[in-house]
Amino acid sequence: MTTPAARSIACGILFWVLLGSASPVVAADLRIELVEEGWGNATLADVHAVLLSAAEPLWQAAGSPQLPLIRVEPSGGPIVLHRRGPDGAIRFRLAAQGRRWAQMAYQFGHEMGHILCGFDEDPDPHHWLEEAACEAASIFTLRQMAKRWKDHPPYPNWSSYAAHLQQYADDLVEKGTLEKGIHFKKWRLEHQSQLQQNPQDRDLLRVVAVQWLPLLEKYPATWRALRYLNHGVPEPEERLSKTLQRWELNCPEKDRIQVSRVRKLLGVQ
Repeated sequence: MTTPAARSIACGILFWVLLGSASPVVAADLRIELVEEGWGNATLADVHAVLLSAAEPLWQAAGSPQLPLIRVEPSGGPIVLHRRGPDGAIRFRLAAQGRRWAQMAYQFGHEMGHILCGFDEDPDPHHWLEEAACEAASIFTLRQMAKRWKDHPPYPNWSSYAAHLQQYADDLVEKGTLEKGIHFKKWRLEHQSQLQQNPQDRDLLRVVAVQWLPLLEKYPATWRALRYLNHGVPEPEERLSKTLQRWELNCPEKDRIQVSRVRKLLGVQ
């Protein structure tokens, strides 16, 4: 049950219908609930518009799965909590207050990636794979939002913000781009142990994410395959090849080719 301290807006993200300068009207498919306080000078309606616009590319690419209610707080993160609310809601915390739409979309895209990956608490020697996918989700989100907002923003007067979203994404890509002459497969082998020991190292993850991004954009169904990344229980000393094999076998047959493409990208036999 929704408490007085929160406002629930059931939102579908299949399309926008703009009525002059009024709030966007959408069909009900994806439920996001915002706590009412702590958003600074940003209105709840504006924050909802940003979060829905950020969620749409990933959610749709993943096959528009039916998800529990997502309850979002403005601080204490960015993080998606393993423990759900009493009503089964996914608890989601950002660290973006005010009208910092690009930062908010970046954080929401990352945590939305975890939700789609079926995040769990099982120890995983290759948890960096999920984290890299989520870092790619952030950039993917920003780039898709930039394209949409240029001509179809949530509000007509937000179209000029598309360039800022694109620049935010471009800066992230630049930070994660390998120097000329460095081959990614060799880089991955050299940094494999670091990735396993510290799967939260954003600098290393961004390199993997930037390499992964063209594949995710060319084959959006990879997001559908990522819903099965955490199926099964990993072994404590599991090799990367075994992790990819487990992921592939747990995928529906039509999506296994996406895992094969990731394996090829990583240079894993």
